[in-house]
Amino acid sequence: MSKRFQFRLEPLLKLRANAVEQAKNALAAAMQHRIKKEDELNAREEYFNQLLVVEQDQKQSVIGMQAIWHHRQAVQYEMRTLEREKDKLADIENKKRNELAEAMKQEKTVEKLKERKKTEY
Repeated sequence: MSKRFQFRLEPLLKLRANAVEQAKNALAAAMQHRIKKEDELNAREEYFNQLLVVEQDQKQSVIGMQAIWHHRQAVQYEMRTLEREKDKLADIENKKRNELAEAMKQEKTVEKLKERKKTEY
């Protein structure tokens, strides 16, 4: 009766598989944060465009025009801030994607070693 194949590095393989799952989850979370920020930015841009249309249709006093101008400036500032935050989140997403690729590469290496040992057995 032959002995059943047992891979000595099975715990390491499980650790690597767990690292891949964690990296996938981290990437998914980073993508969700970026998408949420993009949605916020799109909503702000839409609001800004609506402001421009409304302003053109109405006649305003000088004080009203000044208040509208300040409001537009504040909305534009918020849009720039959201754009910077979105860029930071995109950078984080890329780092998470690279971490996932590295974790998958490490897992694949141990998998190949296991297959080679199994064929040698």
